[in-house]
Amino acid sequence: MKSQIQVFFLILHGLVVSPMVAQPKISIDLGLGIYEPLMEGFDDNTEVFFPADNVLNRNMLLNWGVYYEFFSNARIGYNSYLSYDFGKLNLQNSQPIFRRSIQYRMVPLETFFRWRPRIELNFTLTPIWGRGRLTVETKPTGKVDDWNELLNSFGDSDPLSELAGTDQLVNNWIGYSGMIGVRFYLSSRLGLDFKFGFMNNQYKQDEWLVQRNKVKGPAMKIDDLPIFSLRAIYGLK
Repeated sequence: MKSQIQVFFLILHGLVVSPMVAQPKISIDLGLGIYEPLMEGFDDNTEVFFPADNVLNRNMLLNWGVYYEFFSNARIGYNSYLSYDFGKLNLQNSQPIFRRSIQYRMVPLETFFRWRPRIELNFTLTPIWGRGRLTVETKPTGKVDDWNELLNSFGDSDPLSELAGTDQLVNNWIGYSGMIGVRFYLSSRLGLDFKFGFMNNQYKQDEWLVQRNKVKGPAMKIDDLPIFSLRAIYGLK
């Protein structure tokens, strides 16, 4: 009887306690985020009609990251959220392919504690380096006219006179984010992590660059945004 009890506790230890011992210090994650920005420069644009808005190109964020546990209850890492959209534009002289991406790059500092052997509660603070990118595949003969038509629809009144080979409009900004999360460990290496919180971006509409020309870009409200994410976590070592 005594030996059976010992076997029982060994099995219990393996199922409950062991998964939480010697957790991998380096982990990678992949998942999705949801938020609700106001993309006024695209959705309310009456001069240039952009691809129709939907959950995939407005609210969904592709998310990946890597973390290092440098203390018994703290991690630091790199995390990226990406929103993407593409389609055709109906300009006066052409129908070029349009691509738009908004990327929120983060260096999060995360603290956590084990509420249960397999359940972790965590809190994250992170700066944000945001980047917006617009690409329009124009024809060489109509490049300047197409770009001026697009920029005029955003409210830019200073026309471009010439452009070289690039068809790209870029904007960088800074921000910050705070999140609260809960993580459930399926095993010692695999877990599911749910987070909710906010992010605040210091986006400025008149700070876009096409080559070295500063121009006015689309109006977007991406400050004070609630954000939710669900990620799969895998420990490497």
